[in-house]
Amino acid sequence: MISLNTHNAIDYIFGLILLFSPTFFGFSEISAARNLFLFSGGFLIGYSLLTRYKYSLFRLIPLGLHMSLDALNGALIMLAPWIFGYRESLSRSQELVHYVFAIAFFASLPFHGAVDSDLAGWTRHAY
Repeated sequence: MISLNTHNAIDYIFGLILLFSPTFFGFSEISAARNLFLFSGGFLIGYSLLTRYKYSLFRLIPLGLHMSLDALNGALIMLAPWIFGYRESLSRSQELVHYVFAIAFFASLPFHGAVDSDLAGWTRHAY
């Protein structure tokens, strides 16, 4: 089980990794894939800055909503090659990158106890 503060810090690191992934993994020339990862990383950093947890700037959205957005982000990354029609342009390893990132989003969801307590008290700060 990871702490909420660890999840919080990892969100920003993961967001940066997503932003640089098209270059790292060689699919920056596939515009749909590149744009997906740029959007996903920027979106993750954006909603992390708004979430009610320790390393946030504004603490506007509850942790439960943050976790829902994590799940949505993971699903989008996993399904994007089919939805946006660029699967055939990816190598096997580039396709695998999509699955690994999606699984990372899903794996981060249930591994700390702050979610249940935050859902019970939506106005409480979860830090």
